[in-house]
Amino acid sequence: MRQVISFRHLEALRAVFLAGSVTGAADRLGVTQSAVSHLIRDAEDRLGILLFNRQLGRLAPTKKGELLWGQIQQSFTALEAVNDFCLRLREAENRDIVIASIPTVSAAILPSTIKRFRDTVAGNFFVIWPQNTETAIASARFQTADLSFGVNLEPVPGVESMIVGHFDLLCFLPPGHPLGHKREIASEDLQGLTHISLSDIEGMEQSVEAALDQTGEEKRAAVKCPSAITAAAMVEAGVGYALLDPVTAFLNRTSDIIVRRFTPRVSYTLRAYWPSSGEPHFDRDLFLDLVRERAAAISDPP
Repeated sequence: MRQVISFRHLEALRAVFLAGSVTGAADRLGVTQSAVSHLIRDAEDRLGILLFNRQLGRLAPTKKGELLWGQIQQSFTALEAVNDFCLRLREAENRDIVIASIPTVSAAILPSTIKRFRDTVAGNFFVIWPQNTETAIASARFQTADLSFGVNLEPVPGVESMIVGHFDLLCFLPPGHPLGHKREIASEDLQGLTHISLSDIEGMEQSVEAALDQTGEEKRAAVKCPSAITAAAMVEAGVGYALLDPVTAFLNRTSDIIVRRFTPRVSYTLRAYWPSSGEPHFDRDLFLDLVRERAAAISDPP
């Protein structure tokens, strides 16, 4: 019979991943060191996988341990969503407007939108969850968020959506870059230059990869960033160039980053998502109108 690990094993593994030692994990969990050590050894025995290398009292994850860490994080993210939902059920009489959104939208579009909504419609309390597009859609599906924002992905069953903005990716160059004299950057101009790539948290990396792959541009990625905001900071520091969106350009409008149009044209869509069932407890249509106005106002390239 195949042996499996329990939630207690996952708790102990997560604590060790975060603390880097049995001592730190025991402190986080409020249990003894021997209890944590037993759970880690038992998990490795049950899985038949060495998850940690023991080095002078510290535990360094193996390659397979690092892969497992990603799955554990997803599990605990789901648990946090359940707890948040239960909190909302308990406080249903004081309904918040919960929005799950990719970071750039949270930073560039939502502040102005929420200000206008609170000033002209109602002084609702808002909760903003930074999430990638897939998780944001899931939040709408399971009704842990009233509205979600992401890019490119179509809705899933149980979720409605609408496009709130169309954007073309732009080329972000470090301050003082030799290509700065050009009004438009072509893919061949970037041949051999150091590229800053995106992870999937923003949902734009697929568009970027497609644009560079189809033109034969030889990518030399120096950094893979979790978000467009981080990638722009890398550009400003002179690490390399990046293909990012006008929303990120707006956030960096006071920096010395050089932003230029990019060819071939790479377009993507910003979407809003919400649960198919149930009536909204706030003026969702008006809020989306304000989002579209804000997105249009900051979408013009340089």
